[in-house]
Amino acid sequence: MRKAVHLIAVFLMVLPAFPEQEGMEKSLEVWSLMSFFQLSLLLLLLGLVLHLATSYYSRTSSEFKLRLSSENFGIIFFLVRDLSLFASFGIGVMLINPDIFGDIKLALPFVPLGIVLLGFALVVKVHRDTEGDWNARRLFMWLLVASAFLQYFGFVFVMEAAPEAWVSSGEAGKFWLFLRGLRSNLNPRLSMWTFYLSFPLLVLVFILLIVGGLKKK
Repeated sequence: MRKAVHLIAVFLMVLPAFPEQEGMEKSLEVWSLMSFFQLSLLLLLLGLVLHLATSYYSRTSSEFKLRLSSENFGIIFFLVRDLSLFASFGIGVMLINPDIFGDIKLALPFVPLGIVLLGFALVVKVHRDTEGDWNARRLFMWLLVASAFLQYFGFVFVMEAAPEAWVSSGEAGKFWLFLRGLRSNLNPRLSMWTFYLSFPLLVLVFILLIVGGLKKK
């Protein structure tokens, strides 16, 4: 009997902590999703910068005294340059989700559209010779630059601009309040329309990537 009373007392002591624990878990989930997006953006910018530096690398690679050093550096350079974009796209696809739209402040339609454009840039890279074909390289670079611009613009001007202190003090202004309203967690209607538009395009990107990956050289 005393053991039963003790267990009931312990349960009643722990019960009020459950809502707080759920709140902590939700905060951790939101923090993790935002961290994933920032990692995705960082990888995208890294891949863009390295693609812009490809010509520079080609000119300076001949300055290596040892051929083996030049080849090893080239392997690392191209692996990091290309894999960073594929990793960024993979993380970005995970974020195109109605529930995630409601949890974190993704910039609409900038971030989802940027992820879609990155996907089509990778389709060009998989299907075309972006190193030897100038037209293919130009198309790829335009898509990549547009993707990076949209996502970075959305991150700076929508997701991280007009902080709470500006809004509460009335100093934000209509322009920043309008951009703040493009956050996915504050605009459910725009979130759903963005999802309805971006998800079929992502499916198309995946189909084209699979076809490109399976085709014979």
